[in-house]
Amino acid sequence: MERNRRWMLRALGGFLAVMVLGTVISRAAASALVAQVETKKACRGRLSYSYEGDGTVIPVQENRIFLWQDQQVEWVAKQGSTVREGECLVQFRMEYLSQSIEKKQAELTQLELQVSQQQISAREQARVPAAAGAGKALSQAQQQLEAARQKEAQAQAAYEQFLWSYPLGESKMKREGITAEGEEEDAKEDGSVAGTGSDADTWQVRKQELEVALREAQADVESAGQAVLQAQDGYELARQEDAASQLNAANASEAARLGAEASKVQAEYTQKELERLQSYQEEGGRICAEQDCTVLQTGVQEGAITSGTEVLVTGSGGFRLKGKVKAADREKFKTGDEAEVRLGSGKKKTVKIESIGMDVEGEDESGGESSKAQAFWTAPLPEHTKASNGDSFTWSMETASDKEYEQIIPLCALREDQNESYCLILAEEEQMLGTIQTAKKVPVTVLEKDGKSAAVTSALTLEDQVITASEKYVTEGDRVRLKE
Repeated sequence: MERNRRWMLRALGGFLAVMVLGTVISRAAASALVAQVETKKACRGRLSYSYEGDGTVIPVQENRIFLWQDQQVEWVAKQGSTVREGECLVQFRMEYLSQSIEKKQAELTQLELQVSQQQISAREQARVPAAAGAGKALSQAQQQLEAARQKEAQAQAAYEQFLWSYPLGESKMKREGITAEGEEEDAKEDGSVAGTGSDADTWQVRKQELEVALREAQADVESAGQAVLQAQDGYELARQEDAASQLNAANASEAARLGAEASKVQAEYTQKELERLQSYQEEGGRICAEQDCTVLQTGVQEGAITSGTEVLVTGSGGFRLKGKVKAADREKFKTGDEAEVRLGSGKKKTVKIESIGMDVEGEDESGGESSKAQAFWTAPLPEHTKASNGDSFTWSMETASDKEYEQIIPLCALREDQNESYCLILAEEEQMLGTIQTAKKVPVTVLEKDGKSAAVTSALTLEDQVITASEKYVTEGDRVRLKE
């Protein structure tokens, strides 16, 4: 009995020993296989942005001088040269300027003559209306018609008077039934009337003469009437032609007046151009510096004829720093921010940003501006720093976000795929062998990022330990253990 009990105790002790050994072995295996992780809690705060880049030393003030138009450049200050106040920046060729003045004077004289000529053309022209001659012809035709009518009346009266007043008038002869031939025969038979036959012949001849005269007078009246109608038509046509001529003359006069006004305007413009050239001549064909400056850009070559679009750029008032910034980062910069700069091999110095702007760099192949935008900031040149225009420098700076966020996690803790953004936190689970630690997935919405952190909104609590690093790749549900 005692022996059985000792055997059972030994068996139980062996079992416990095996269990302890298995636990030790499993814990050792877990230590070897389970990933060790580092964690950090989400916190409230601001993002911090780090930037760096390069820049150029530029003048405090840039002056753009447009060169005189239609002039030949004899000499121009070299780019990068320093010019004192009153010294020459550009010298134009005086012989070419004198020729330009002579041409402009001749052009002005020609325009003034054109104005005088067109003013004369605009005056009312002396002319005799066509209706005046046609009216005179009509009056003459009417007078001729009246004269023809008077002659007709006279011929008619003479004819009628002859018929009634002659002793052997036709009416009387018809009433008495006597003919000229019978009367002549009777007279021959009895011899009582001598020469009666001769009077009848005379009467007949006279009658015929009066009839012919009357017909001619009537024909003259008809002809004169036709002449009056023709003259009347000619007069009406002449009046219409006069009206058209008067309208055309008025239009021509107005056109000449407008032409004179146009030439006058052109002459005034030419006069101003001449005065401009003469002012160049008075200045000796020189453009001089109004203050001490550095030539930044010449924009023209010696011997070239200017078009008026060439620009000479000068800088004055000392120098300042101009740092280049990516266009996408422009909104992160604000005046008053501090940046560390290094010129050449000198020491780093801190400067305060004065202004922020945008440039458009370069040109495309067609000659137009490119669409590549370049942001920049400017700051004063540090005191006791020697620099020249165009010197390069490097810069770096850190800025905090304007907004303070409720949850900020390390950027290394943020995981993103095509569907969502999330992070893993340390979770504990109770199992038969005890409490184990696993990775738990928590979805997040990313609001903003900087180089080290991300601002998010999520279901994270202040006590959650966000996995930031792991010696192995960890996914949701994997066993992990906190690195000691």
